[in-house]
Amino acid sequence: MASYLLRSVVNPILPWEKDQEETSRYYRILVALLVASLILSIIIPFLEVEKPDRNRATSIPPRLVKMVLEQKREVKPPPPPEVIEEEPEPEPEPEKAEEEKPKEPEPKPEPKKETAKEVAKKHIAVFDALADLRDPDDMQDLRKNQSLSNDAGQAQTVTRSLITKKATSGSGGIQVATASRSSGTGSLAGQNTTNVESEIDDALENTKRVTKSGSLKRSSENINLAFESHKGAIFTLYQRALRKDPSLQGRVNFRLTIDPSGKVTQCSIDSTELNNPALEKRLIARIKRINFGALDVAVWEGTYLINFFPS
Repeated sequence: MASYLLRSVVNPILPWEKDQEETSRYYRILVALLVASLILSIIIPFLEVEKPDRNRATSIPPRLVKMVLEQKREVKPPPPPEVIEEEPEPEPEPEKAEEEKPKEPEPKPEPKKETAKEVAKKHIAVFDALADLRDPDDMQDLRKNQSLSNDAGQAQTVTRSLITKKATSGSGGIQVATASRSSGTGSLAGQNTTNVESEIDDALENTKRVTKSGSLKRSSENINLAFESHKGAIFTLYQRALRKDPSLQGRVNFRLTIDPSGKVTQCSIDSTELNNPALEKRLIARIKRINFGALDVAVWEGTYLINFFPS
């Protein structure tokens, strides 16, 4: 008895160990299912199934047919009601129209007086529209100077009528005629021209430079002088474009070709920082209208740099 108790304690049956009865029952069920499925797989192929006849129309239940026929019946509209003619009512007599009183004319609104700012804007717009037409006088040919000879006698006394309070004193003799109105107390000895020495030839020589080939070349002073005289018209175009684009500024390098006659035959842009094609076209057209003065020089080709910065 003691040995049996000791064996049961030392060799217990664990729950995950296989039981012989459960294993045999599992195999019996498995064999039965396999035999049944094998028998069904042999019998089913021999069974005949009636194929449906596709040419035969399917029969519709009578209830459905009746419902379709009822839907196809047309409903007759009810007869229109009889129209009862009403007797026309007598027209009322027209009342006498009251005499229309003439309407008083509405007072016209007084036109608003223009303020000083509006008047100034109109004047500025007119000046801007005529800015391109304002050209300073072209440079004249400085070489055409005729020498004058002095063979005339001296006037004894000459008094000039001046519109001042000190016009009572007289002046001495004169040698060159002026644009003022003069009256002399004496008479001139004869009618001859007056010899005048001019320093224009010296100024003309400063506008020329001798090139390597020996021909005369237009000097930079002449170019700068012409651009300075047209500076106002050029910068007017820039100021007009600056109103639309306040950040517009930069340098523009123009390439020019100037004939001895002083006319600009070619004008283009070598480099620009403005990036405004419309303004650049106007500047080229304006510079082409500059006359640098006729000189006995060779054709001038070069560049001219202009800085455009808002003042």
